[in-house]
Amino acid sequence: MNTYLFVLGNHRALSIAELFMRYPEGEFQVLGQDWALMDLPGKLGQKDLDALGGSIKIGKVIPAEEGERSNEVLANALAKRYTGTKLEYGVSVYGMPEQQLKTILIGLKKVLRAADLKSRFINNNFQNITAAQYKSIAGKGIELLVAKQGGQQWVAETVAMQDIDAYSKRDYGKPFRDMKMGMLPPKLAQILINLTGVQGTIWDPFCGSGVVVMEGLLMGHPMVGSDIHAERVEGAKKNVEWIRATFGLKEEAKLMVHDATQPASHAYDGIASESDLGMPHSQQIRPDMLQKIISDLDQLYIRFFTSLKTVGRKVPVVIALPFFRSSSGPSLDMGKTIQSIERLGFKRTPMLPEILKGEDRFCLKYSRPDQAVGRAIYRFMLI
Repeated sequence: MNTYLFVLGNHRALSIAELFMRYPEGEFQVLGQDWALMDLPGKLGQKDLDALGGSIKIGKVIPAEEGERSNEVLANALAKRYTGTKLEYGVSVYGMPEQQLKTILIGLKKVLRAADLKSRFINNNFQNITAAQYKSIAGKGIELLVAKQGGQQWVAETVAMQDIDAYSKRDYGKPFRDMKMGMLPPKLAQILINLTGVQGTIWDPFCGSGVVVMEGLLMGHPMVGSDIHAERVEGAKKNVEWIRATFGLKEEAKLMVHDATQPASHAYDGIASESDLGMPHSQQIRPDMLQKIISDLDQLYIRFFTSLKTVGRKVPVVIALPFFRSSSGPSLDMGKTIQSIERLGFKRTPMLPEILKGEDRFCLKYSRPDQAVGRAIYRFMLI
């Protein structure tokens, strides 16, 4: 078994859920506020991180000898990488104040100088290493991660860093963008796919511009996408052609016009989708408008799950439904809709490990503070 340190994204529970569902053979050892320690049987690298929407870095934990302190582990790891020329390195800390970096970096510099090892740390203003900084030393330098929980500390060597340039290219470089729809971030699309826990064909029945389909292809899944709006399907086809050409993908996607409330005949092993979130809103919604929106969406979702029950495939259904911030009163979600879906015979399944306390294991939320409409993510199975 290898132990890996995952640096988590802004939505902690979602990031942990993605790891939990993607690596069922793994075992969480420690869960920090912005990092997680996980034992896995295989080796991880950049390709693995590229398929994770909720993690920023992956580091392989360096085993410490009995009684060896973290600063000694750091110094020994750097010394082993020294090749006779100036070694460039960076250190990032988690679970402790970032101000402690200055003490760590200055201490390391003294130890390396005393050993006559030429080195240079790349931390700007004694802050954690960014993706751009890591890119500047990739292949010739090293980043070490230090994570602290209680009285324990772990040191890991970064083996993968989130490719922010690739995400930006996919998000803004694709030929078709429908600004009338909610813009699904590529990272969230990856998380939805990983939450299915399946390796086979994924169907997005509300594919829109094809973000889930595109990300699924990049992750190696056979993909099926459908939408009731023909113009969106045509746009999705352009996007899929673009991403296949841009990233050299051989896998093709099946895209079609289809009403998701009607039974589908095509084969699939899992469903990952963001359904209709209602009309886009940049401000909080008046209660009288909100009730009408919820009522209309409730009918759509019930018809969709009724069609799935008619087909009868017992596959995971990961779906993002809306929740709303009202201009007066608390947020409202699709609670009654969820109850109706369960009465149809669909059971919500947990997406978080039991080790994570204080979180709803059956509903994960994704939103920004300024958004009037957020996403509540569920995983259903027909029983």
